[in-house]
Amino acid sequence: MFQPTRKPSFLLLFLVTVTFYSCEQANRPISQRTSKGDIHLGGCLKVAIIFLPMSFLPSQVSSATESEIGMHLHEGLLRQDAKTLEVTPGIAESWSVDETGTSYVFNLRRRASFHNDDCFENGSRAITAHDFVYSFKQLCSSGNSKAFASTFKNRVLGANEVNTGEAEELVGVKAIDDYTLSVQLTKADPSFLFVLAQPSTAVVSEKAIEKYGKESKVGAGPFTFFSSGEELVVVRNDEYYSEDAFGNKFPYVDTLIFKVIATREQQLDAFFNDEIDLVSSVYPDPVKQILEQHMADFSGKNPKYIMQRETETVGYESYSINKAGIKGFGNNFMGYRDFSRVQIEQ
Repeated sequence: MFQPTRKPSFLLLFLVTVTFYSCEQANRPISQRTSKGDIHLGGCLKVAIIFLPMSFLPSQVSSATESEIGMHLHEGLLRQDAKTLEVTPGIAESWSVDETGTSYVFNLRRRASFHNDDCFENGSRAITAHDFVYSFKQLCSSGNSKAFASTFKNRVLGANEVNTGEAEELVGVKAIDDYTLSVQLTKADPSFLFVLAQPSTAVVSEKAIEKYGKESKVGAGPFTFFSSGEELVVVRNDEYYSEDAFGNKFPYVDTLIFKVIATREQQLDAFFNDEIDLVSSVYPDPVKQILEQHMADFSGKNPKYIMQRETETVGYESYSINKAGIKGFGNNFMGYRDFSRVQIEQ
């Protein structure tokens, strides 16, 4: 196993002692943090995607690329660990299910909030169970959702009726109080918690939808929208609730840049030209050629690049390549990547 080395791949412009600009593309002041434990905070991570989505709403998610962007901008009741694949708490800090396996109760944490945006004016941005009632109804509404079929269809009580227009209310989803949500299924479904950990079932703000419609980019995730053009730039959400065992708030990096690079071959070229910091889902044929061309860069005590096996199953094997100094990168089994736990040694 190769050991990472210190290899910065970003530009920091220190303007004052308490703020700095992370990546020249994201010209936004971000508060400086003090690391606790052996954790590296800050920096800019540049990654490739094959296209920019037409909409950033969770209900419009229908591909791995849209899921990858969605999981950084948005947050749901649950999350899925990118390495262990286990379902973990999200906005719901705990949950229970009855003996029939059909009735779930989710207890929401009280310090989760939507991103700061003008649509809230001076009102509260706190996320409550009522926001999930609204979000799940939007997910089921006909014409508003691409993700319905893979999420709530034939699973949640009343979802099909809302989708077909036979009912206005989603009877299987109720706010017991501001921080307790009840979800009733039509039958027991062991995969339901994994459904709730997908970006397509994340919470959205009714105020944001009323103001921006399908153009809304207001979420509750670890990053907030900054700009979009030939590349998508998102920056750290200072108010994100989640933190590690040392008390460092996620995400670790300050800026995440998604660069549109359509093919894996073009992504590999961009990687070796220092335009992006990692490439994933590289298959065995190009791996051999890469190693032959860049053997010295993958070797020694201080390699420039790290190659890791992502998958190893019958008839399928893939690798990821990243710059040394990038830690905590893992792939989700659905084909999208979570960068909120990535560290960059500086």
